[in-house]
Amino acid sequence: MVTNTNKIPVSRDRKAALLAFTPAVLTAAAPTYLPIDSGLVMPVLCLLTLTVIFGLAVLWRQAERQTLPAKLPETGRGPSAPLVLRTPLRAEGPAGLLRDLARTAGEQDGIGIGASAIRGSKLELVPQVPPARFPEPFLLPSMRRPSAEDSGRIGLILQAFETDRIELHLQPIVSLPQTKIRFYEVLARLRLGDGTLLGPSEFLPILECAGRASAFDRRIVTRSMVVARHLMKRGSDAIVGVNLTAQSIAEPGFLWSLVGLIDAEADLVGKIVLELPQHCWRHLDAEHRAALAALSERGVPFSLDRAADLRFDAHALAELGLRFMKLPADLMIEAAERTDGRYAGPELDVRDFASTLRRQGIRLIAERVDADEMVPALCDLGVPLAQGFAFAAPRPVRPEIFGELPQTLSLDEEPVRLRRAG
Repeated sequence: MVTNTNKIPVSRDRKAALLAFTPAVLTAAAPTYLPIDSGLVMPVLCLLTLTVIFGLAVLWRQAERQTLPAKLPETGRGPSAPLVLRTPLRAEGPAGLLRDLARTAGEQDGIGIGASAIRGSKLELVPQVPPARFPEPFLLPSMRRPSAEDSGRIGLILQAFETDRIELHLQPIVSLPQTKIRFYEVLARLRLGDGTLLGPSEFLPILECAGRASAFDRRIVTRSMVVARHLMKRGSDAIVGVNLTAQSIAEPGFLWSLVGLIDAEADLVGKIVLELPQHCWRHLDAEHRAALAALSERGVPFSLDRAADLRFDAHALAELGLRFMKLPADLMIEAAERTDGRYAGPELDVRDFASTLRRQGIRLIAERVDADEMVPALCDLGVPLAQGFAFAAPRPVRPEIFGELPQTLSLDEEPVRLRRAG
């Protein structure tokens, strides 16, 4: 097999083989047809040898051309572009690797016909591909390992949860303009072993990552029913609102477990309001709707909580059993200051919120009312209920109110059985 200086095979097909063996065949056959003394053998042999050499040279050139990539369509950057040798990446850590990849992709942008790549110890020419776009490393989720301090704090939070050091605080929701208490919202707190009291934003993400969000919500609902029963014994008409986390709602069977809890405590129907985040109401599947319908048939009212905007379909929400809607007071006041009464997008005029919801049997609640000057503006909008530090701060529930929790209210055993079976 004939090869060129770049170790590329040249004589590897039938034409090359024919050219290689032609001189030997003709040299052997020439004496048969030509007299030795005629003087024609050597000239003919030389002519054939030159022909073979010329043919081999042509094949060598063709082999050199075949190694180059096919010419791409014209891009307006010139008929050809130099080949670029891509150096191997030797970044330290994932962030450095992504940064080097992004830099290399930027350097390759604009090359028209090809690029070179190093594969092991062999240099190969590969066709040019469009440059890849990598995100900036600082935009990616953190890939660092938690420090010893973070791990210790996570352990303290999980230990506090498993030892049931959950405390309930109640913040009243009042009527406007009378400021009479209509119901309470339950706000959960977690007390660590050293006495530190944590809010939901500090411990809920850790419980969600540990898969304990649904167990946490069940405990809160259990204690909220005890608080509602205590208010009933005192002759209060106030009801109790309980926040449910999005992760618990998404867990299969969680809402149905609440159906069983309500059936076990039928005398508390109407005294517990289940509050679901706004985005959960917008992404309900068939199972969620069926569970909500079962709860609504048993007289459980629902509330929309944690709204990020002022867009809603009052009729559709009312059909799902919604009876209360919490909207941020600052968003409504800001929308009321505009000419069209809209905060953003195609929502209704904020001045029509209260009346539109009232026609559907939904009562509007302005939440996060933290300044006294916000109250007159909300009254002008016809908001019937409000909640915030302008009226009262959350206050802890006395531990003696809970006492010994009834066994019928304990639902922590159900997820334990599911985890063992799964």
